[in-house]
Amino acid sequence: MQIQIIKALIRRPKFAFLQIKKYKMSAWLPFILIMVSLQIFWVCYFANIDLNWLLNENLKQLTAQAGPNERQAITEQLTPELMRYSSHITSSIMLIMQGLLIAAYLNIATKLDENNTDSYKDWFAFYWWIQLPMVAQLALSCLVLILTDSSQARLYELQITSLNQLVGLNPGDAFYSFLATFDLFSIWSFILMFYGLSIKTQLKTSTLANICMIPIIVMFSFSYIFK
Repeated sequence: MQIQIIKALIRRPKFAFLQIKKYKMSAWLPFILIMVSLQIFWVCYFANIDLNWLLNENLKQLTAQAGPNERQAITEQLTPELMRYSSHITSSIMLIMQGLLIAAYLNIATKLDENNTDSYKDWFAFYWWIQLPMVAQLALSCLVLILTDSSQARLYELQITSLNQLVGLNPGDAFYSFLATFDLFSIWSFILMFYGLSIKTQLKTSTLANICMIPIIVMFSFSYIFK
């Protein structure tokens, strides 16, 4: 049943969320799919990348403003194994933290609908349904990584559908972090958020659109402040 719902999210998102609501479906399947896809991506990435090059790139970033003693300490501690394990663990934690923040935001924003009874836990589950496009995004990134001739591909270069592919900003430019990470799959997630909110609440279309746009505006603003 849940596999059918996942397929429906592609072509009939409103129907999919109606079914999720009707049958009170657990979000464990999308959560597992996303987490497994994330770990597979990192396995694929480290299997196809030049680890010495990646190590040097990370050292450049971490020691850019460090003193001699601190630079030496970082150089001694940073190893390929540490990069690998930290990538697997940190990315998973960051994704869960993002889910907690989005759930908190939606739990507050949907209070505009006095009839809505969804709890914080419900919104956290909702987050994993709307993040399912990440599975396709990670699969595409793995495909790009496998097909590319270079073993020195940076992470942002693997997101070939990102908005930065159109703009061409460089690291350090204003809005670079937003444009490099926000892509067609991110847009898809926010479209799913809109349809999901339209099923779970009785808010007006304009209100729903504003609720969906605010996180994008916040991300855009942060990318300007923290270049």
